[in-house]
Amino acid sequence: MPETKKGEPGSGDYERVICQIKGVLGARLVTEPDGSISEIHIMAVSGRNPKQIVRDVESAILVQLGVAVDHKKISIVQVELPQLPGEVAEERLSDTQGDRLRLVSINLFTRGLETEATVEVEAGTGGTIYQGHAFGPNAPEYNLRLVAAATVNALEKCCGSNWSIALEDLVWVEVAHHRAAVCAIILVTHQGSEYLVGAALADGDDRQAAARAVLKALASRCYHVND
Repeated sequence: MPETKKGEPGSGDYERVICQIKGVLGARLVTEPDGSISEIHIMAVSGRNPKQIVRDVESAILVQLGVAVDHKKISIVQVELPQLPGEVAEERLSDTQGDRLRLVSINLFTRGLETEATVEVEAGTGGTIYQGHAFGPNAPEYNLRLVAAATVNALEKCCGSNWSIALEDLVWVEVAHHRAAVCAIILVTHQGSEYLVGAALADGDDRQAAARAVLKALASRCYHVND
């Protein structure tokens, strides 16, 4: 087997990250003699767009392991799983809320050594507006994480008691010479937990990008994000 250098992720690290993604049942890597990845084979349940799974794999590996993987090296095989007796249907927002999310406003307030981020998210066209809050140290480098955390808090209020959401990470990357936010969130339902990743271009507004990355992460589950 190729030897993994100290500090570099091994095959087990990649497989652990990939298996956290929604719909993935298993993953195996094929590596070159120098340890670089030549192929990633993934088994997933049917029902998810395989291109979306590939994008989720690329994003998850980049966020958690700091490695950019060529999507051409990723292959997906999808299988049908039998329906379990009495299986609970997937939980969603109520029909009155709809399945669209829109970012309404972002505000930062500083009080001495503490900063509060307030984010408003609208659920459904002309629907209810949910306000989320997050508090942290008065440090400019921490503000964007507060914005992401406040967005998560708003989504928790939007989803009610059926879902629990937590911010796992927020990082910044360069994509085609553009700055972009990439966030990872953990979604917990009665069926279990899953790891979701979202990304948004900054286009000169880092706060908007941080919040929209969170919305895009949830959109990868089952919601549409309005521009």
